[in-house]
This record gives sequence, structure tokens and C-alpha cells, in this order.
Amino acid sequence: MFKQRQALTLFIRLFGRHFKWMVLGTGLGLLAMVSAVGLLALSGWFITAAAYAGLTAATAQLFNFFHPGIGVRLFAIGRTLARYAERLVNHDVTFRILRSLRSWFYSHLEPLAPARLMGFRSADILNRIVADIDALDNLYLRVLSPSIVALVTSILVIFFLWIFSPLIAMFVAIFLVMAGVGVPALVLRLAGSSGHNLPYLISDLRIQIVDALQGLPELLVFGAHQQQIEMVRKCNSALLKIQLRMSHIRGVSMALTTLFSGFAVLTTLYLAVGMVHRQVLDGPSLALVILAVMASFEAIVPLPPGYQYLGQTREAGRRLLEIVEVEPQVVFPDLSQGQDQRFSVTFENVSFRYQGTDPWALNNIDLHIPAGQRLAVIGETGSGKSTLIHLLLRFWNPTAGHIRIGENEISSYSETDLRRLITTVSQQPHMFNATLKENLLLARSGADDDELRAALKTAQLLEFVGGLPDGLDTWIGEAGQLLSGGQARRLAVARAILHNSPLWVLDEPTEGLDPITEKRMMQTFMHETAGRTLVLITHRLIELDGMDQIVMLDRGRIIARGSHAELLKNNQRYAELHMRITH
Repeated sequence: MFKQRQALTLFIRLFGRHFKWMVLGTGLGLLAMVSAVGLLALSGWFITAAAYAGLTAATAQLFNFFHPGIGVRLFAIGRTLARYAERLVNHDVTFRILRSLRSWFYSHLEPLAPARLMGFRSADILNRIVADIDALDNLYLRVLSPSIVALVTSILVIFFLWIFSPLIAMFVAIFLVMAGVGVPALVLRLAGSSGHNLPYLISDLRIQIVDALQGLPELLVFGAHQQQIEMVRKCNSALLKIQLRMSHIRGVSMALTTLFSGFAVLTTLYLAVGMVHRQVLDGPSLALVILAVMASFEAIVPLPPGYQYLGQTREAGRRLLEIVEVEPQVVFPDLSQGQDQRFSVTFENVSFRYQGTDPWALNNIDLHIPAGQRLAVIGETGSGKSTLIHLLLRFWNPTAGHIRIGENEISSYSETDLRRLITTVSQQPHMFNATLKENLLLARSGADDDELRAALKTAQLLEFVGGLPDGLDTWIGEAGQLLSGGQARRLAVARAILHNSPLWVLDEPTEGLDPITEKRMMQTFMHETAGRTLVLITHRLIELDGMDQIVMLDRGRIIARGSHAELLKNNQRYAELHMRITH
């Protein structure tokens, strides 16, 4: 509970940048509510007074219809304009708050990738940045602003009633407190566990649906789709059960608010009628007091629903802080501390493990790649090849040892400069749900169509793109689903060519390609990386005679190194691997 309150306090502070808009929205809401109370009370007084005045011709002539009529018109116009402006401003400020929160959350989320996000599912993170942040709009729009409006309106009404009768004012104050404080406190308690569970149930349902959609082909192939449907139904049933309970609680809160409103009106009527009999209060004032009390509870009505979902809002805030408070594994400096124009790469006594008790993924690696030379790293799955790349890209920091580009520690580079220096083609390149052109422009936003086509030609993809009806403007679908695996890899290569950096890192770039395309692609890499520093991760011993050096990894250790010819001659294991692939 303390953690939840701490989360709400933090988010309220974050709302501070929109403080002026929040004050304006709340002020307009207060003006609309006061106008509504004034309109109903004054209208009741006006109609009753006019009826009294019409009993005799003399009183009818003396009665001033003009001034009360102006008041009624002013309250009516004020309520309409203030309510419209309040909705406009409050919805605008709510969207501003949500935009700020999403930007704030993403700014904390991005530095955590990938090291600190391995324990989170992508659908769960998506749910936090969408549904959990959406739940926080309840904090201002349904809790803070209505509470202030209800409090100020109630105080004004009580002071107004005190003029006519302190006793009536005290009784109305009691009923307002019971409806405005007691009922929200009750529903908050009743809905506490349900509100706490709502973010998790919504997240579970979204995770199951996303998993079902992403794995639909496999589910259909293995006939497991009914099991997944049943899991979705189970999550949906649990969510509906909580939502039904919340609906029942809301019904109870509305009934209690109406009940206390009725008690307040009846009590006021009983006391005010006695005052009329004692000639302490006249008939029109009786109507004014009764209708003012009735209208004042309109300010209380929004409170119970808002506080009912406060538990969900608290838990949503806590779930966001669960990620925000995670310390990044890697922290980049804002500015690079000097840059060396010699783009050699050095691993000096580098060791790394993912968790404190895990086996070493890399163990005492010593490696030097002179600027402009090509290195191939080979080894079986799990030997540490990809880990080597992840450390060079600084997705993780080494547990021990040093990594340098030129003479500078890799930790001295800002993230922008490091990404500018290194071009990467990963083992599973991600394609965005956008056009071919937009996916290519990620590498160089200012590239024109001729440059894009030149890169596609080098990547052996121009003929395919030229045959598409929309060409570069072809939409490739979620994760590039409209492309084959080989086409997606060649598109990633085209992106790398556009990036045009001095240091290339290729992680299994020809995986899944047919032998002819694989050979052509390797020849493309050799041509494009001439004069650049290249690190190639592969378990395919194809076209490695163009490499300046090759190292073999096994269980995180370098077990052999040399040129292609040297390893063929001196290393039986390498020779056997080469023989197996080429024959």
C-alpha cells in the first residue's frame, strides 16, 4: 500500500508541468457546478415568488421580474459555457498528461533494453505503456478535479444555507460528508482487491491474445489453437468477474449517494417548513433552500466512481514504477570523451556472465582486430559468439576486462556516437510495420530514392522491389510478414549499406539463405567492407578465405585462431567443419 501511495505522489508531482491547465479545468468545473446550483435554486425561488406575487394584483405590479430573470439567464449561460469549456480543457489536459507520461515512461524504458527487460514479456510492457498509463487519467479527471469541485461547492452551499438556518446547514453538512467522504471511502475499501487485480487481469488477457496472434500458424499446425482459445476464455472470464463486481459496487455507491441526498432534502424540508410556520422563512426562500440542497449533491455524484477505481490507478502506477525504478545495466555518457579515427577493436581479458551465478558466457577473451581488417568468429550454438557482439554493441557491460575502439574505452562513447560508428546486421533483423522505404530510411533519414535503390541493388533486392506494384512504397506488414526470410535479411543488408559506418558487425547474416544466394551475399559483404573493420559471426564456413583472421569459440573461450589456410592446415576440428559444409 505504501508503494502504491508513493507511486501516486510521484505521478501527482509529474502532473505539475500541466498545473496551469489543471487549475483552469478545475476552475471551470467549479464555475459550472456553482452555476448549476445557482440556476436550480434561483429558478425555484423565482417561480415560487412569481406565484406568490400573482395572488393579488397589487403584489403582481410590485414584483420585480427583471433582476431574477437576469440571474437565471446568467446562471444558465454560465453553466452551459463553463461546462463546455471544462470538458474541452480537462480532456485536453488529460491527453497532455498521458502524452507526457508515455514520453517519461519510454525515456526510462529505452535504456533498460535489452539487459534489464529480459524478465518482462513484450505484451506486458505494451500493456503498461498503454493500459496502465491510461488508468492514470483517473487520477486527475475522476479524483483530484471532482474532489476539489465537490469540496468547494459543498462549503459554499453550507455557508449559503447558514444565512437562513445554521441547523439546516449543519444537517446538510453531515449528509454531504457522508455522501462525499463516507461513500467514496466505502467503495474504495470494497473495490480495493478488485481494483488491485484489474491491471494484472487486463495484462494477462492481452498477453494471451498477443501470444495467440503471434503464434497462430504454429497453433493451427499442431492443433493447439483450442487450448490457446481456452486460456483466453479463462483470462476473459476472470476479468469479466471482476468487472461485474465493480459494476455492483458502483450500483451500491449510486444508491447510497441518492439515499443521503434524499435524507438531506427531507431533513431540510422538515426543518424549513417549521421555519415557515414560525414565519422565520417565507415560501420562495423555502423553495430556494430545498433546491440548493438538492443541487449541491450533483457535485458529489462523480466521487464514488472515481474513488472506486483508485485501487486500479494505484496498482497501475506501481507497475510503471516497477520498471522505471530499475537501474540500467549500461549507462552512456551524454558526450563522447574523445574519438579515435582508427577503428580497430580490442577485447582485453574480457569475461562475462548474464547473472551472478550463471556459467561464464565469455571467459578471458583477448582479441585484437586492426582497423580495416576482417575477423570471423565461428563456433557452435551457445559458444558465446552473439554475446561477443552484444558486448561490442554495449547492450551489456563486461563483467571483467576492457573493450576498446581505437585507443578509447567503449564506455567513453555516447550512445549516438557508438551507434553511428557501428553497422549491425543481426541474426533476426526486425522489420517495422511500414513501407520498404520507411524501413530503409531508419539507417539514413536523408537518403533519396536513388540511394535507396543503389543499396537495394547491392543487396540483390532491387529486382524484387522493382516488380512490386508500389515499389518502395510497398507495405511489408507486421515484422515484415509479407517478405520471405531471405528478403528480410537482404533488406537488413541494404539498411546496413545505407548506414555507411566504418565498423561492421554481422551476426549470422546468411542464415536461412540458399547456397547460391549465400555465396553472393558473402561476396557482397567482402566488397562493401573493403577498408572497413568487419566482425562476422557465423557457423557457416563459407567464403572465409577472404578473412584476415578467424577465431574459434567453445564455451566462451577462444580455442583456435589464425587465417583460413592456417586453420585448415593446423586445426583438425576446423578442417572437419569445413569439409562437412563444402561436401
